[in-house]
Amino acid sequence: MKKILYSVMALAIATMTFTACEDVPEPYPTPQKGEKPAVVYDGEGTLESPYTVADAIKYAKSFGQAESDKSVYIKGYITAVTDEFNTNFGNGSFEISDTKGGGNKFTFYRGLYLGNKKYANGNTQVKVGDEVIIYGTVVNYRGNTPETVQGAAYLYSLNGETAGGGSDTPAEVKGTGTLEDPFNAAGAVAYAKEVGDKESDKDVYIKGKVASITEQYGTDYGNASFTISDDGTAVNDFTVWRALYLGNQKYTAGDQLKVGDDVIICGKVTNYKGNTPETVQGKAYLYSLNGKTESGGSDTPDPQPTDNLGTADAPINVAKALEIIMSYEAAGFSPTDAYVKGKIVSVQSFNDKYKSITYYISDDGTEANQLQVYSGKGLNGADFASKEDLTVGATVVVKGQLKKYVKGETVTPEINQDNQIVSIEGNGGEQGGEQGGEQGGEQGDGKSLTVVFGDLGISELSGSITLADGTTLTCAQEGGKNPPVYHAGTKIIRMYAQNSVTIDAGSKKIATVVFNYDTYNGTAYKGNDAMYGEAGGKKITPAKDDNTVTFSNVNASTLKVVNDFETNSGGTQFRCTGVIITYAE
Repeated sequence: MKKILYSVMALAIATMTFTACEDVPEPYPTPQKGEKPAVVYDGEGTLESPYTVADAIKYAKSFGQAESDKSVYIKGYITAVTDEFNTNFGNGSFEISDTKGGGNKFTFYRGLYLGNKKYANGNTQVKVGDEVIIYGTVVNYRGNTPETVQGAAYLYSLNGETAGGGSDTPAEVKGTGTLEDPFNAAGAVAYAKEVGDKESDKDVYIKGKVASITEQYGTDYGNASFTISDDGTAVNDFTVWRALYLGNQKYTAGDQLKVGDDVIICGKVTNYKGNTPETVQGKAYLYSLNGKTESGGSDTPDPQPTDNLGTADAPINVAKALEIIMSYEAAGFSPTDAYVKGKIVSVQSFNDKYKSITYYISDDGTEANQLQVYSGKGLNGADFASKEDLTVGATVVVKGQLKKYVKGETVTPEINQDNQIVSIEGNGGEQGGEQGGEQGGEQGDGKSLTVVFGDLGISELSGSITLADGTTLTCAQEGGKNPPVYHAGTKIIRMYAQNSVTIDAGSKKIATVVFNYDTYNGTAYKGNDAMYGEAGGKKITPAKDDNTVTFSNVNASTLKVVNDFETNSGGTQFRCTGVIITYAE
């Protein structure tokens, strides 16, 4: 009886269900077998019709875990600020929803500020309740967090305020990058983005008006940093970073820049960290200023013999050596030894096992168009005793094979190991000669502090570490997922992605800092490729070899080293076993 009753009830319910749904239209067309229902958006992702937060979530999820194929505008209200905009990295993170009360959530992750620029002091901070429009590419991170892609998004408007420029008002790309047809600022930006986060393989010319001046030309460093655009405004500008003066020389005297000046820049470009199109530090210069040019520099190298590699009495210059090396289609060596003459730019590292030094030379003693002399010997093949055996500014003739060293996408022109100096002038070390005039405070007075972390008697990183001479060493988590740690067992300080270490010498001025790092199971833990230093308002790119990471020409009382990386975890750790700090005069 119960079974019959249950059957009658089930039939009645089914009948009611079909009857109730009979006249109700479907919310969207029923997809055919194998098809997905169409995704409906409230906005179009344009500035005129931005996506809602709900749209942005659906759009990010539509790409799975891949990045979106285009940038979109998204409008919403800030419901949480996870990382305040700051001047350390210039970016910030926050969450937005369609209403001030929250609900659906989309993350603006490490994006730039108004105008697609890094955040600077004095700008208004964002806060909960602010109405914003953001612009950039999106991703569903790890399949569960819809967000903007780090470094590929910026704050377009904040409570109706905009800064102009950015991707919504693209300028016309002009030029081919030659002197006869230089890039405009937009063309330089496009070319740098095409090059990516590496150096361009050739020099290009860029024409524009000075829009802003970050660092004026002066005699301290001889270079300057500024932005240029087509009309001298901040819209669609391009960054010229630490470029030399007219004639590809350090600035000593002459006209200084003014906003509105007409300039042509020549040099290599890069898309720094994947989000800042700019010239490469030390590898670009001011070709013309309001029509004024000056001959010389690497754009007009001295004529050199093309049928041989020079002799001890008639060596080729560095410009010619670079030309020969870069003409090789692949990695390789010159068939015979070359003789190359140049001035020492920097002394990078000493190899105690082989009693050799790795250093750089160029034609004018600047970082522009320099050549690495790898693991070289002294005069007539003599052993070196230390880095102090060579002096910045000394003129040398080096004998050795020219080499095009290729590792991944990085190309390093160098004189191969087993090279030797055949003549030297103006050297202040034990290898002979008088001290070169370029040495000064940047190279140091020979006073240094050697620190082995295992000898400090520490068990963990807690606050600042005070060294024997009062200099302090402070490690910080910064934007990294994991904080830096000290392993007492291995006596190593581990710096993870985006961690930093700051060396503060107080009243003393630092010339050079050399970190020793650990290698384990074949992995050299020398930090990420994006590692950089900050000192005296300048960026410093370290030199890395088989044992050390070196920051030269610090010339400031404080050096901050950041093991930067595109995300807050992963990459290569910086495992430091000790440090050598050399002070300037």
